Amino acid sequence: MTALRRAVMIPVVVLVEVFLLLTAPLSLAVAGLTSVCARSSRPLRTALLVLAYAGVELRVLRRILGGEPDWDALMSEVIDTIYRTLRLVLDVRLVLEAGSPAAGRPAAGNPVIVLARHCGPGDSLFIAWLIAVHYRLRLHIVLKALLRLEPTLDLAGDHVPLCFVARRGRRARDDIGALAASLSHGDALLLFPEGGNFSRPRWRRAVAALFAGGALGAARRARRRTHTLPPHRGGTVAALTNAPGADVLLLTHTGFSDDGRDRPWWRLPVHRTVVVRTELIPAAQVPREPEAAGSWLEHRWAEVDAWVADHSTAR
Repeated sequence: MTALRRAVMIPVVVLVEVFLLLTAPLSLAVAGLTSVCARSSRPLRTALLVLAYAGVELRVLRRILGGEPDWDALMSEVIDTIYRTLRLVLDVRLVLEAGSPAAGRPAAGNPVIVLARHCGPGDSLFIAWLIAVHYRLRLHIVLKALLRLEPTLDLAGDHVPLCFVARRGRRARDDIGALAASLSHGDALLLFPEGGNFSRPRWRRAVAALFAGGALGAARRARRRTHTLPPHRGGTVAALTNAPGADVLLLTHTGFSDDGRDRPWWRLPVHRTVVVRTELIPAAQVPREPEAAGSWLEHRWAEVDAWVADHSTAR
């Protein structure tokens, strides 16, 4: 299956991206005209982002297929390039809240499990940059299996610690636990406990599912937390129990919209400042017994929700 997927996806993606770059003058002209007519810079910015992504991916694919000698350095370089491109094209800034750990501090201690809020397309790239470049940690990432269709991620998964999970369940928990158990000094495992981007329909479905399942207390708590999805315990607890010596970096942010919630995927965030709060929790303060770890996650996620609500600009 892997060989067939790569035999199909790599040529298709390469051909499409080469075509995009060859026709860049025409597409940029059309996007520029559309921006003038629509009185919005978003069409032109979108075209620039698509072309930049195509250029980055083709360059990275060439390096991967040619035999990359330093995979960790390549990952950090690619993340930094994409982050700088987003900053330049969209005029989006990432600002760490006062009191967050300084650059390099997490890398100086134990391995780290990062529990991050997930809200809207693109925020994961800023989070990855913060961990890999600002905090200088070697990234281990849990991703949805669908992302294997992206050739760069698919091929990189043979050389860097990426964990692709198809769905929640025992196998996914076992894979996450094994990845967490492999962490060593300077490593960071990035998890998104919510399991997906926040959206109001997802939030309503999650609350309804908890009520339907008879988890009335959890449902009421989830209904009060209107800026986050209920965290899934399985993967997080698997990581915490299999890496008892790991610190936890709790990461939340304001997202790309005024109310701190979701935005339409097609509406690029332009001229935005994303405020990020990180808290480094020593390993000794994190419970490792499954039930206690699950309760701890619920408590900390309530704090995440309250912080987002407090820092949103739409009242």
